[in-house]
Amino acid sequence: MFDPAALTALDWVILVVLGISTLLSLWRGFVREALSLLGWVAAFVVAHAFVDRLALALAEAIGNPTGRYVVAYALLFVATLVVFTVIVRLAAGLVRLAGLSVLDRLLGTVFGLARGVIIILALAWVAQQLAPAQYQQVVHQSVLMPQIVLLVDWVQAVFANAPPGAPIVT
Repeated sequence: MFDPAALTALDWVILVVLGISTLLSLWRGFVREALSLLGWVAAFVVAHAFVDRLALALAEAIGNPTGRYVVAYALLFVATLVVFTVIVRLAAGLVRLAGLSVLDRLLGTVFGLARGVIIILALAWVAQQLAPAQYQQVVHQSVLMPQIVLLVDWVQAVFANAPPGAPIVT
């Protein structure tokens, strides 16, 4: 049986992260969440792919090569995010017009929970790498961390066994 009194501070932090991520996605909906995530990925890809070209074009305006690359990367990144913000708003409006808001929000909840789990897994992996001794003590005191450690280990095994460039199949 679940006993809230047995939860440690870390367990409560985990539950808060999962709750906030889930509620945020419930409020925003799947379409907005998924396209926003895609926008961030696209911003990184576009900035990385075109930074050299834009930095070269900015050579006359910005003499410092480092500054030129920083400005070029930032401009490309922000411009891509602005484009995706417009796309997200249009798509969210279409979902609303189609009367699919309830389904969109329910799927958004699943998306938010998955995002929360990924955030927790990433933080647990970083903690495992940076502070192994303290990490083990925290894991043993926590109610939720043993399950999270199992997931971290499973994810590491899946990625470790996959050849570079191969699709991940579980």
